[in-house]
Amino acid sequence: MSAIFDSRIIEQWKARGQDHLFDYWDERAPEMKQALLDDLQTLENDVYELLRQQLKQQLDDKGQRHIEPIAHIPEREWRGDARARAMGEDLLAAGKVAFLTVAGGQGSRLGFEGPKGCFPISPIREATLFQILAEKILAARNRLNRPLFWYIMTSDMNFEETRRFLESNGYFGLREQEVSFFTQGLFPSLSAQGQLLLAEDGRLFQNPNGHGGTIAALRDSGCIDHMRENGVEELFFFQVDNPLVRIPDYPFLGGHVQRGSQMSTKVVEKAYPEEKLGVIGYVNGKPGVIEYSDISEKNQKARDDRGNLLYSHGSIAVHIFNVDFLDSHSGRLPLHVARKQIQSWKPEPGGGVVQQREAVKFEMFIFDALADAENPLFFETTREEEFAPLKNKTGPDSIDTCRQGMINLYARWLEANGVTVPMRDGKPVHRIEISPTFAWDAQSLRESLKQRRSTTVNRIDEDILLT
Repeated sequence: MSAIFDSRIIEQWKARGQDHLFDYWDERAPEMKQALLDDLQTLENDVYELLRQQLKQQLDDKGQRHIEPIAHIPEREWRGDARARAMGEDLLAAGKVAFLTVAGGQGSRLGFEGPKGCFPISPIREATLFQILAEKILAARNRLNRPLFWYIMTSDMNFEETRRFLESNGYFGLREQEVSFFTQGLFPSLSAQGQLLLAEDGRLFQNPNGHGGTIAALRDSGCIDHMRENGVEELFFFQVDNPLVRIPDYPFLGGHVQRGSQMSTKVVEKAYPEEKLGVIGYVNGKPGVIEYSDISEKNQKARDDRGNLLYSHGSIAVHIFNVDFLDSHSGRLPLHVARKQIQSWKPEPGGGVVQQREAVKFEMFIFDALADAENPLFFETTREEEFAPLKNKTGPDSIDTCRQGMINLYARWLEANGVTVPMRDGKPVHRIEISPTFAWDAQSLRESLKQRRSTTVNRIDEDILLT
């Protein structure tokens, strides 16, 4: 950039009350100054003003939103629908379905350095989350004998490491041209007074803009154009940290298209009122999901005349989007605000200091797109079959509960095929693992066992791996 252009950027942001960004400017290294100017040039003024406006309005957001219960489609009404299943199979066989994994998170809460998707989680092989998901797509690809496209959204922080990991592992059997990576956008964090903050390296302090940034990122990265070029009409969305996600789910796909929905979401019954799941409901008259941190305690525990929770079902972050809907959407969704402690850099004479301070973080949530979709639907599923998230090192949604969820699922598949699985305290005595390329449900397990006559399983008396 020229010195005149640099001065113009500085004056523009000083005019917006951000003089503090340029304190002791002449004492900073040229590369540090240039990096900050690049960030400021990239930051759109209307985005900055939108964040400031949201900061002013966020004091009583819970009270401003009127919520009411909403109906879901019970699993018994759609899971066994033969017509929906056939339609889902036809959609996938025709190449009209692609897959999207949101994988921007790091494994720090698991005590793991690196992208969360690289965490080894399976009970015996210690296959990573990425490997398990890739093998599920690969199994579907092999059945259909046709390309299936997989899009992976990362953060700026873990983009290169994620890409290298998949590449170094040969994409776990998928073809390189069928796997695409793109990054989500960033929002600057603000002080409680609406000021921009500096990171430890002297750049703007920014954070990923949430999984709601997926829509704009798909368009900006060219992924939507890629889908259209390849005839993709529906996009199957899931997060990287749920190894039980059913890939693909033919009745879910078929039911979504049969009913003319632009966005469909899977939900499970909450285990208890305070469970940290976003609950479904009408939000200001439109279908949506209320994040667990945004629902009042009164609504969280509210019950109907029969004693059932009014807000009984929560989203498990598994969605299907119509690609036309994604392409036509502005990508702008409501902003959600959270306060956090950060390490911020403050310029001082002769250098600067890093101090801990409170910052306001902004995110968009993908489920808010439900309000913009035609005929959005909520499909009930079973937690034990499809939801064992990996969020924490210990406690709920932890490494142990995630692995146990996988073992329990494989045990049920075996029992459905007449195999005796010894139990202790309601859990299988031995570790069990079934690779997605061997079986993806109880029925396919039956077929795989028949095809491999040398693999005879009548009772589980030791750890077993079927691959």
